[in-house]
Amino acid sequence: MSDPLCPVDKTPLSRAGHTERCGVCNGAWIHEDALVAILEASTAAVVTLPWSERNAKAERPCAVCGSAMAPVSLGTVALDRCAQHGVWFDAHEFADLLAQSKKFRETPHEHRGVFERIAKLFGSD
Repeated sequence: MSDPLCPVDKTPLSRAGHTERCGVCNGAWIHEDALVAILEASTAAVVTLPWSERNAKAERPCAVCGSAMAPVSLGTVALDRCAQHGVWFDAHEFADLLAQSKKFRETPHEHRGVFERIAKLFGSD
């Protein structure tokens, strides 16, 4: 597999912790599992990501597979998402999302999702 490329300017991305960063546009590529872990650490709670479709033309390619990403919103932040490989954040969008992260906390009746994720980790379905 080749190195991920920036969906904006096609330059190779550099590893930065749990993200891949573009040194040209300052964007970030984050796998969805890592995004959930980062938001859970930020909120000290279990989170769910309430993706909603945006009314926009899919223009950006996935940094990994090159397929057109879906234009989505998470809270009020407009993003581009490849359901298989990750989420693209333009400069400052990740900080905007972190500021809203408490909105993504699961309520007690949603904790069934936690057990499903734990079962997935251990290979149970």
